[in-house]
Amino acid sequence: MRSRRWVRFALPFAVVLGLVTLTGIAHVVQQPDPTDASFLSPTSDAGDGARLLAERLTRAGVRVDVRTSSTEALAAAESGPATVLVTTPGLVNPVYLSRLTSLPPEIRVVLVAPDARQVVLAGFYGTVGGPRWTAAAPAPDCPIDFAQAAGPAAALRRTYGPRGQEVRCYRNGLVEFRGSGPSITLIGAADPFRNDRADEHGNQVLAAGLLSRESRVIWLDLHKREPDPDTNTFPRDEASPWSDPDGESGDGEGSTEQRGDPTGEPQNDEAQNDEAQGGGDTDSGNPLFRAFPPAVWATLALLALAALALAAASSRRLGAPVAEPLPVRVRAAETVRGLGGLYRRAGARGNSLETLQTAACLRLTEHFGMPPDTELEELAEHVAAVTGHPANEVRHALGGGVEDSDEELARAATNVQDLVRFVTGRQDWRQGHDEGNVT
Repeated sequence: MRSRRWVRFALPFAVVLGLVTLTGIAHVVQQPDPTDASFLSPTSDAGDGARLLAERLTRAGVRVDVRTSSTEALAAAESGPATVLVTTPGLVNPVYLSRLTSLPPEIRVVLVAPDARQVVLAGFYGTVGGPRWTAAAPAPDCPIDFAQAAGPAAALRRTYGPRGQEVRCYRNGLVEFRGSGPSITLIGAADPFRNDRADEHGNQVLAAGLLSRESRVIWLDLHKREPDPDTNTFPRDEASPWSDPDGESGDGEGSTEQRGDPTGEPQNDEAQNDEAQGGGDTDSGNPLFRAFPPAVWATLALLALAALALAAASSRRLGAPVAEPLPVRVRAAETVRGLGGLYRRAGARGNSLETLQTAACLRLTEHFGMPPDTELEELAEHVAAVTGHPANEVRHALGGGVEDSDEELARAATNVQDLVRFVTGRQDWRQGHDEGNVT
């Protein structure tokens, strides 16, 4: 019966935990994998592909130049104005990602849902928040023409906090800024580019407007992590061919000193690096909030709410039980009968007999004038000396257990009652003992 009570207590929590686990698994399964060949690929008809967007750009007169490596994309960008679309910035080698920010000013670079480390490599040192559970579709609230034409679009999954003179749209879900080189656009979600999200909100209008500002799109279709480049091809201390001879930019925001080495760790700006990598809307000053993902805190909060709901449903208060007066007067016989019914329903034969034995010991100690905390061994010896019965039989009657049967419980309870009555002068316990009441 104890196991049943444990099951009734644990079942609600198990159900909630199971639902949370299944929801999390389903969410992870439904999220696109950037390493899939179909993810934002201009030739894929899959749901997470981007063929619809590529065809729309082609019909609008924009040439889609598909490249499968960063070296090819960088080389293609040298031939004139273009928009470089990086659909999987997490798979681009940090050396190549930092080289994108050194392209000439007539190039536009679009990074799809970059995280804190990747935006630092792109020269953006603002805070990074998210990712959200799903992408939201707020209003653009910015003066950019293509955003105004698209209206609400699902661009808000990651957010990019204030940095300087950048243009902000979709509640910081789309940020555009310019350093010493190209124009950099950060968009916080991949949904506007996907086939299965094209007809939702103004997604495809936003993506097409974002990529059609130049007559050519260099589409980096990368689906595996790039190895480190050959140092002979990209020396670590090589200056950008589009930077000033002394290595400094015009406004100081895109300088080599600020961006740091090609591995992506900015130098001489530790505070900005910590802010970018801490990111998010959580308390960056408390390491406990950064040690676990937001889903862990959401799960703990849900379990706490489930515990409160269980307590409310069971009409139980939280904390230790307190004594309260009964609203009505209850007869003692009804109380005993009700308590006995509870014991019977729970199958608590041992507890039932222990209750009777405790009451018997208390009554006997009062009868003999002994302290209430007298040990059972001492009380049994005293009762045996008075009654003349063996001490082990008295000890068994006042402290022995009971077999798992109602008949054994009835015999043991009767034996305890007869002993108390005999000692207090109301009945001859020897008669009951001779009849087999003492086991």
